[in-house]
Amino acid sequence: MAAVPTEALRQVGLSPEHAGVGAGLSAPIGWNQTPEDWRYVLAHGDGVGLLTPENSLVASAMALPYGRFAWICLVLVAPDYRRRGLATRLMNEVLQRQEAAGRVPGLDATPEGREVYRQIGFQDVYRLGRYRAETVAAAVPEAPDVLPGVLSDELSVRSLAAADLARVAALDRCLFGADRLELLFHLRRRQPDAAFSAWREGRPVGYVLARDGREAVQIGPLAAADDAAAQALAAAAFGAVTGPVYIDVADVRGDFVRWLESCGFVLQRPYIRMVRGRDAGFDDPSLLYAIAGPELG
Repeated sequence: MAAVPTEALRQVGLSPEHAGVGAGLSAPIGWNQTPEDWRYVLAHGDGVGLLTPENSLVASAMALPYGRFAWICLVLVAPDYRRRGLATRLMNEVLQRQEAAGRVPGLDATPEGREVYRQIGFQDVYRLGRYRAETVAAAVPEAPDVLPGVLSDELSVRSLAAADLARVAALDRCLFGADRLELLFHLRRRQPDAAFSAWREGRPVGYVLARDGREAVQIGPLAAADDAAAQALAAAAFGAVTGPVYIDVADVRGDFVRWLESCGFVLQRPYIRMVRGRDAGFDDPSLLYAIAGPELG
């Protein structure tokens, strides 16, 4: 169907009822979101979209509020409607709403998007890489005493029980800089067999969650006190899923990245974490290994 004139498009607030058309917007350009991802963001976020007279969604922009900041995500324009200023129009609307509410906008940008976002006040915080493996065969941590499920004097890895989520969420608040207990519950429900926590002396020192995607299972967030815990958690999660896998890893985790590559992962694309109006984010990079995904933070 031919693109309609810009003036014929109708701007609407997006809600969970738009999850299906949202997934229909992201799928043709190869993004990994499922209708379930869209439904979560639309239920917990604030966003706008543009509809044709036939109610096809052709552009979107969303924000997930997280206390002091808001995660800008799902900024999308259908191919036939690009270069008409639609992304800028919707992005400005979302930014104005969040900044009026006192929230600092943050996002994960591609290198091309970074140049656009820098022009409107976003600054780099750190870099990430999306790694993909077609299959992960027998990923084993480098240290033999941290095999998943094996209790040692220092570290144990076990399935993440619902009863442990509150304690893990406290660690996640340190990592992310905001409370996202509801997101952790959501991700555990999506892939319960791939949810694990790491413990030392009765205290949580890391966790990993996952979700199904349109193209691949997304592993993350992954937080850990050190490489040993991170590798043990990742190996446990990899062993619980089948098929292609994505994991979005902080560039500073060089040893962890080298271990991933030994497990068959290949860099697919870089991302740059950015915030608007400040040169530091709200998270704690000392705990960060992998993010939840560009659409979730």
